[in-house]
Amino acid sequence: MDENWYAVEQEIHDRITAARATARIRTLTRGLSSTAWRPHLAVIIRRAKRVWARAMDLAPAHSHGVANKRAATKRG
Repeated sequence: MDENWYAVEQEIHDRITAARATARIRTLTRGLSSTAWRPHLAVIIRRAKRVWARAMDLAPAHSHGVANKRAATKRG
């Protein structure tokens, strides 16, 4: 009976150790992915917004320029 109890205790200890190692790896990889990816994603989104804002500002200016050029060529 004592030998069997020791084997069960050892198996429980091994499972706890494996669970702790798995949890440690998950915590480390979650930490790496959040710090490695999120700042880059924020920069990409910020730059995309700036490009979109400039495109929206340039579109009316461009269309007015084209309209003025067409009006000038029709007059002349």
